[in-house]
Amino acid sequence: MSYKNIYKKLLVLLLFFTNITFGMNLINFYDTLILPDKCQESRYQLYALGQTQFSSKSFDQCECVSNVLSIWNKEQNAIKMLEGFCSTSKIGQLRTRIDANDDEVRGHFNVCGDLDVNFAGELGGWFFLNDEFWLSLHLPIYSMKLTNVSWKDRTQNISADDFRVKEYLTNNFAKNVRDLGCLDICGWKRSGVGDLAVLFGWRRDFVQEKKRLKNVRINARAGLTLPTGKKADEDKIFAFPFGNDGAVGFLVGGGLDLTFGEYVKAGLDVQLLHVFGNTRCRRIKTHLCQTDLLFLKKADAFKEFALTQRFNLYLEFFRFVRGLSCKIGYQFMKRGDDVLHICAHEFSDTVANSAESLQEWTMHSLIGNISYHFCDEDSECRVHPYIGLFVKVPFNGTCAATSRTVGVTLGIDF
Repeated sequence: MSYKNIYKKLLVLLLFFTNITFGMNLINFYDTLILPDKCQESRYQLYALGQTQFSSKSFDQCECVSNVLSIWNKEQNAIKMLEGFCSTSKIGQLRTRIDANDDEVRGHFNVCGDLDVNFAGELGGWFFLNDEFWLSLHLPIYSMKLTNVSWKDRTQNISADDFRVKEYLTNNFAKNVRDLGCLDICGWKRSGVGDLAVLFGWRRDFVQEKKRLKNVRINARAGLTLPTGKKADEDKIFAFPFGNDGAVGFLVGGGLDLTFGEYVKAGLDVQLLHVFGNTRCRRIKTHLCQTDLLFLKKADAFKEFALTQRFNLYLEFFRFVRGLSCKIGYQFMKRGDDVLHICAHEFSDTVANSAESLQEWTMHSLIGNISYHFCDEDSECRVHPYIGLFVKVPFNGTCAATSRTVGVTLGIDF
């Protein structure tokens, strides 16, 4: 079988995954810290990468290490969950029947759980139009689950108010929440693809005749993310989308790479993602004191997505041993406040937008990558295999569910 036929079959495989309709530090599009380098003379490149979690480390609003279900609120408030509804509704009648004040203990729950990332991967490929311009596709794939979800009731057995809250609300809390708002507060298991990215890019080398600085490479890219990813499941807690929740995104980025001597590189990369707003049926906050895992109301709402920013810095020792490279990088990601516009006038936009889950989040991570090119760039090999082993270690952030992961990248150049 010719190399041309091999390429066609691999491209068909990539397109098969593409047609099937990663705030976490999993796969984010065109991550320069873990993607394979291009061989100088190659025209095509295909790659696949995968990672799995070896521990989790999430951060709350105060940048303190937190359980993944506590990144927005330290506690969940069952009494305030019932506020903001008409007194004649089922939820409003229950609130009247309970007739108990919130004393910051009564009706409060401590919640914890484990978010297990079994697999997060990406398939992708480049077609190089010439030495400077290229087209690429990138498709993430995820498999994860929320397990060991525990709701610990803090309500005491002292007053008549306590007894009513327990009897009518907290003693069978999971069933009551399901009956009142069709909301499952237990665990889940979800698998699927993320949003497909289609990018067009440019790069150019500027050879330097200096003693230490040997080359300057400038690159730029732009493209779209298409809504192929699994959307948020509004009927399960913390069941976030595997992409931009059904919305199209526009991505731009650029970078600078400096080569010092024969074995050292350093550089930076900046990437910005703007997601166009869309309207979906979403969980909304109906009272200012409600907590984010216990929104009983769903309504059609237009969501304005904030800009997502990513900054990469790296230092690399490349091919100091035949084909072997080592890279250490720092990654910072930030997303601003999302905004909801509720289509109906029954509920307040101001109240809905006070939800902590809509507020800004940030993530800081260290990434180490050891890679090996099996063919030298000056060799006569027509196929250039590549393998890389990487580890991601988040060390700070706000309102972020992060995972420490280890992964592998496989690539092949033609």
